[in-house]
Amino acid sequence: MSGAEDDAQFMGMALRLAREGTGSTYPNPCVGAVVVRGGEVVGAARSAPTGGPHAEVTALARAGERARGSTVYVTLEPCSHFGRTPPCTDALIAAGVAEVAYGARDPAPHARGRGRVALERAGVRVRERVLFEHCVRAHEHYLYHERVGRPFITLKSACSLDGRLACPGGDSRWITGKPARAQVHRLRAEHHAIAVGAGTLLRDDPRLTVRMVEGTDPTPVVFDSALRSIAAEPGARPALLREGTLVLHTDAAPADRREALLASGATGIEIRADARGRVEVDAALEVLGQRKIRSLLVEGGGQLIASFVGAELWNRWYLFHAPVLLGDGVPLLPGLSWNTVAQAPRVAIRERETVGQDTLYVLERPGQLDAELRASAAIADDM
Repeated sequence: MSGAEDDAQFMGMALRLAREGTGSTYPNPCVGAVVVRGGEVVGAARSAPTGGPHAEVTALARAGERARGSTVYVTLEPCSHFGRTPPCTDALIAAGVAEVAYGARDPAPHARGRGRVALERAGVRVRERVLFEHCVRAHEHYLYHERVGRPFITLKSACSLDGRLACPGGDSRWITGKPARAQVHRLRAEHHAIAVGAGTLLRDDPRLTVRMVEGTDPTPVVFDSALRSIAAEPGARPALLREGTLVLHTDAAPADRREALLASGATGIEIRADARGRVEVDAALEVLGQRKIRSLLVEGGGQLIASFVGAELWNRWYLFHAPVLLGDGVPLLPGLSWNTVAQAPRVAIRERETVGQDTLYVLERPGQLDAELRASAAIADDM
């Protein structure tokens, strides 16, 4: 095979490994690594959960002595610093590899090309930007957060063909079929955190766990400006109000509800209010970003989704359309309106696919995401 064909095959394998583990290693990215010698794969791995070995270390261990003189394909720049584990560059140098080919630089302050410098000083050939665009996409949650300091925002909505989230009385089970719901659980597994509003929490008492597929449960985040969800007696509170859940509220939350929230084990975080008295989305994302939340899946309800859309603070939107008509029901984006079609925001349809009996539209805000991700991965060469 040609060099380009080798790159496509072996980096493609590393990318599959990385994608399979997305969501299992937060706050670290899930990296894929493949060790190749004489055109043969002699070791391959993805990152272990935080605190475990990185992909390169496991792949080299599986290759053993066959790693000497090999080429190692890695989706993200190998680390050169001591964290919870020793530097991957040290392991690559000690294994005697001849070449390291990686897709995107790590923009974190402790990285930014330092891995390449360490390897080249030890006599290892280095190639950057191998299948660059694919590697950027595979690590978009991590790269985006490192670039802008906020979580990557994914919206999820399920509506009828006439754009309704639920019947007038609030019934929405089940608008979409089982295949679509399984895909939503895959989305949950891929994200660091998952958000709902107080109305959804009180109405549905959701678990927000990963159930229909294998994966790690995301961190629950509740937007509840006045802490309505904590007002009930302890035995009647939503199950989500527990240790590990982040509840974002404003200064309008009464003192007794704050105390009750603290007693529930959940963590309350005061956020400034917007003009309507709700948790301001922009400020909330700043706080979540500071807590190293890399990605946030916003599941609902409609008011919360509308807040993100209205503020233009979203990166991708998974919009499921079900073959059902609900008429005068709950609108997809309650409270949002534009005077003319020309003023209404346009979206880019990245993908369209049939999921069981439903249709999934994967939407993005035109141009903004690719620009941010490229900027985050293409760090300047000067050290």
